[in-house]
Amino acid sequence: VGTVYLPVNDQDRALAFYRDKLGFEVRTDTDFGEGFRWIEVAPVGAYTVIALVPPMGEDDPQPGGQAPFGFDTPNLQAAMADFSSRGVEFEDVRGGEGPVPPMAYFRDPEGNRILLVEETAR
Repeated sequence: VGTVYLPVNDQDRALAFYRDKLGFEVRTDTDFGEGFRWIEVAPVGAYTVIALVPPMGEDDPQPGGQAPFGFDTPNLQAAMADFSSRGVEFEDVRGGEGPVPPMAYFRDPEGNRILLVEETAR
């Protein structure tokens, strides 16, 4: 997967969150056409980028929903502690029993709900 799209209303606020709180790289931040700004962010070293784009019409996904992706981490508790120290707030941890890995949701400033999951052996 090369690009996933995340709807945001305030691109500056979203960019600040992903860059400053999550520590993502800014891969692209450029004007793209008539008043349209294209922003791509990604975890350091990741192939897939997240495009922080405003909804263009009523039928487009709107900010504040379930993000169409999640993030893996080798250690959920450590990642949560790191992100929490930068102001990211998490819901309660769930899973962690049987084949279900530990996981927790957080929201970006646009209200998008994103899942962070502890990696399992593959």
